[in-house]
Amino acid sequence: MKIARKSFVRIFFPLLFVSLLLVFVTGCGYYSFKGSLPSYIKTIAIPLFDNQTPDPGVPEELNQILTEAFISDNTLKVVEESKADLILTGTIMPIRVNPAVVRAGEEVTEDQLIVSVKVKCEDVKTSKLLFQKTFQQYSPLEATADLEQRQQAINDALQLIAEDILNATLGAW
Repeated sequence: MKIARKSFVRIFFPLLFVSLLLVFVTGCGYYSFKGSLPSYIKTIAIPLFDNQTPDPGVPEELNQILTEAFISDNTLKVVEESKADLILTGTIMPIRVNPAVVRAGEEVTEDQLIVSVKVKCEDVKTSKLLFQKTFQQYSPLEATADLEQRQQAINDALQLIAEDILNATLGAW
Protein backbone atom coordinates (compact mmCIF):
# COMPACT_ATOMS: atom_id res chain seq x y z
CA MET A 1 0.00 0.00 0.00
CA LYS A 2 2.81 2.43 0.85
CA ILE A 3 4.56 1.71 -2.46
CA ALA A 4 1.39 2.40 -4.44
CA ARG A 5 0.87 5.67 -2.55
CA LYS A 6 4.47 6.78 -3.16
CA SER A 7 4.13 5.99 -6.86
CA PHE A 8 0.87 7.92 -7.01
CA VAL A 9 2.44 10.95 -5.31
CA ARG A 10 5.53 10.79 -7.58
CA ILE A 11 3.35 10.77 -10.69
CA PHE A 12 0.40 12.91 -9.59
CA PHE A 13 2.16 16.03 -8.27
CA PRO A 14 4.54 16.53 -11.21
CA LEU A 15 1.61 16.04 -13.62
CA LEU A 16 -0.48 18.50 -11.61
CA PHE A 17 2.37 21.02 -11.62
CA VAL A 18 2.92 20.71 -15.38
CA SER A 19 -0.83 20.94 -16.06
CA LEU A 20 -1.22 24.08 -13.97
CA LEU A 21 1.85 25.62 -15.59
CA LEU A 22 0.40 24.99 -19.06
CA VAL A 23 -2.93 26.54 -18.06
CA PHE A 24 -1.24 29.70 -16.75
CA VAL A 25 1.12 30.06 -19.70
CA THR A 26 -1.49 29.53 -22.41
CA GLY A 27 -4.18 31.48 -20.57
CA CYS A 28 -2.06 34.60 -20.14
CA GLY A 29 0.19 34.28 -23.14
CA TYR A 30 -1.92 36.20 -25.67
CA TYR A 31 -4.27 39.12 -25.32
CA SER A 32 -5.71 41.37 -27.96
CA PHE A 33 -8.19 44.23 -28.07
CA LYS A 34 -9.45 42.81 -31.35
CA GLY A 35 -12.16 40.85 -29.56
CA SER A 36 -13.64 44.04 -28.12
CA LEU A 37 -14.06 45.76 -31.48
CA PRO A 38 -17.40 45.46 -33.27
CA SER A 39 -17.03 43.01 -36.14
CA TYR A 40 -17.63 45.68 -38.80
CA ILE A 41 -14.73 47.87 -37.55
CA LYS A 42 -11.71 46.83 -39.58
CA THR A 43 -10.23 50.07 -40.93
CA ILE A 44 -9.19 53.53 -39.75
CA ALA A 45 -8.32 56.78 -41.52
CA ILE A 46 -5.85 59.24 -40.03
CA PRO A 47 -5.97 62.54 -41.95
CA LEU A 48 -3.49 65.29 -41.06
CA PHE A 49 -4.39 67.01 -37.81
CA ASP A 50 -4.86 70.78 -37.68
CA ASN A 51 -1.78 72.61 -36.45
CA GLN A 52 -1.90 75.48 -33.97
CA THR A 53 1.86 75.41 -33.38
CA PRO A 54 4.39 77.63 -35.13
CA ASP A 55 6.54 74.51 -35.56
CA PRO A 56 6.44 73.27 -39.17
CA GLY A 57 6.02 69.58 -39.88
CA VAL A 58 4.39 68.61 -36.58
CA PRO A 59 1.11 67.35 -38.14
CA GLU A 60 3.03 65.28 -40.69
CA GLU A 61 5.23 63.82 -37.96
CA LEU A 62 2.25 62.91 -35.76
CA ASN A 63 0.44 61.42 -38.77
CA GLN A 64 3.45 59.25 -39.60
CA ILE A 65 3.91 58.10 -35.97
CA LEU A 66 0.18 57.32 -35.60
CA THR A 67 0.05 55.46 -38.90
CA GLU A 68 3.08 53.36 -37.95
CA ALA A 69 1.56 52.63 -34.51
CA PHE A 70 -1.71 51.35 -36.02
CA ILE A 71 0.14 49.33 -38.67
CA SER A 72 2.42 47.77 -36.03
CA ASP A 73 -0.54 46.95 -33.79
CA ASN A 74 -2.24 45.22 -36.75
CA THR A 75 -5.75 45.43 -35.27
CA LEU A 76 -7.06 48.04 -37.70
CA LYS A 77 -5.94 48.61 -41.27
CA VAL A 78 -5.00 52.21 -42.10
CA VAL A 79 -6.88 53.39 -45.20
CA GLU A 80 -8.03 56.61 -46.87
CA GLU A 81 -11.09 58.39 -45.45
CA SER A 82 -13.53 57.16 -48.11
CA LYS A 83 -12.84 53.51 -47.16
CA ALA A 84 -12.59 53.90 -43.37
CA ASP A 85 -14.81 52.48 -40.63
CA LEU A 86 -13.26 54.90 -38.11
CA ILE A 87 -11.87 58.39 -38.63
CA LEU A 88 -9.37 59.94 -36.27
CA THR A 89 -9.20 63.73 -36.45
CA GLY A 90 -7.67 66.34 -34.22
CA THR A 91 -5.82 69.53 -33.51
CA ILE A 92 -2.27 69.93 -32.26
CA MET A 93 -2.45 72.69 -29.66
CA PRO A 94 0.28 75.34 -29.17
CA ILE A 95 3.39 73.75 -27.68
CA ARG A 96 4.29 75.10 -24.25
CA VAL A 97 7.69 75.25 -22.59
CA ASN A 98 7.75 75.55 -18.81
CA PRO A 99 10.78 75.78 -16.53
CA ALA A 100 11.39 72.40 -14.90
CA VAL A 101 14.73 72.70 -13.10
CA VAL A 102 15.78 75.98 -11.53
CA ARG A 103 19.18 76.28 -9.86
CA ALA A 104 20.45 78.81 -7.37
CA GLY A 105 20.13 82.34 -8.64
CA GLU A 106 16.90 81.40 -10.41
CA GLU A 107 18.80 80.04 -13.41
CA VAL A 108 16.65 77.67 -15.48
CA THR A 109 18.70 74.66 -16.59
CA GLU A 110 15.98 72.39 -17.90
CA ASP A 111 12.56 73.03 -19.37
CA GLN A 112 9.54 70.83 -19.83
CA LEU A 113 8.23 70.88 -23.40
CA ILE A 114 4.49 70.10 -23.33
CA VAL A 115 2.56 68.88 -26.36
CA SER A 116 -1.25 68.64 -26.29
CA VAL A 117 -3.44 67.14 -29.00
CA LYS A 118 -7.25 67.28 -29.10
CA VAL A 119 -8.49 64.09 -30.75
CA LYS A 120 -11.87 62.91 -31.98
CA CYS A 121 -12.58 59.32 -33.02
CA GLU A 122 -15.79 58.72 -34.95
CA ASP A 123 -17.48 55.52 -36.11
CA VAL A 124 -18.36 56.30 -39.73
CA LYS A 125 -21.09 53.65 -40.02
CA THR A 126 -23.08 54.78 -36.96
CA SER A 127 -21.87 58.42 -36.93
CA LYS A 128 -21.20 57.82 -33.25
CA LEU A 129 -18.44 59.75 -31.51
CA LEU A 130 -16.37 57.10 -29.73
CA PHE A 131 -14.27 59.60 -27.83
CA GLN A 132 -13.20 63.19 -27.83
CA LYS A 133 -10.23 63.81 -25.61
CA THR A 134 -7.12 65.93 -25.17
CA PHE A 135 -3.93 63.93 -24.89
CA GLN A 136 -0.92 65.60 -23.32
CA GLN A 137 2.67 64.50 -22.85
CA TYR A 138 5.90 66.25 -22.01
CA SER A 139 9.54 65.82 -22.78
CA PRO A 140 12.55 67.27 -20.94
CA LEU A 141 14.47 69.94 -22.83
CA GLU A 142 17.70 71.66 -21.87
CA ALA A 143 17.22 75.38 -21.40
CA THR A 144 19.99 75.97 -23.95
CA ALA A 145 18.57 73.51 -26.49
CA ASP A 146 18.88 74.29 -30.17
CA LEU A 147 16.21 73.78 -32.83
CA GLU A 148 17.22 70.17 -33.50
CA GLN A 149 16.97 69.27 -29.80
CA ARG A 150 13.59 71.00 -29.59
CA GLN A 151 12.36 68.96 -32.58
CA GLN A 152 13.57 65.75 -30.91
CA ALA A 153 11.71 66.67 -27.70
CA ILE A 154 8.55 67.30 -29.74
CA ASN A 155 8.94 63.93 -31.48
CA ASP A 156 9.45 62.17 -28.13
CA ALA A 157 6.21 63.67 -26.79
CA LEU A 158 4.38 62.81 -30.04
CA GLN A 159 5.50 59.16 -29.70
CA LEU A 160 3.91 58.97 -26.25
CA ILE A 161 0.75 60.71 -27.43
CA ALA A 162 0.44 58.29 -30.37
CA GLU A 163 0.58 55.34 -27.94
CA ASP A 164 -2.13 56.95 -25.82
CA ILE A 165 -4.32 57.58 -28.89
CA LEU A 166 -3.87 53.99 -30.11
CA ASN A 167 -4.84 52.61 -26.70
CA ALA A 168 -7.83 54.95 -26.40
CA THR A 169 -9.04 54.02 -29.89
CA LEU A 170 -8.79 50.29 -29.36
CA GLY A 171 -10.26 50.50 -25.86
CA ALA A 172 -13.16 52.82 -26.73
CA TRP A 173 -15.67 49.96 -26.84
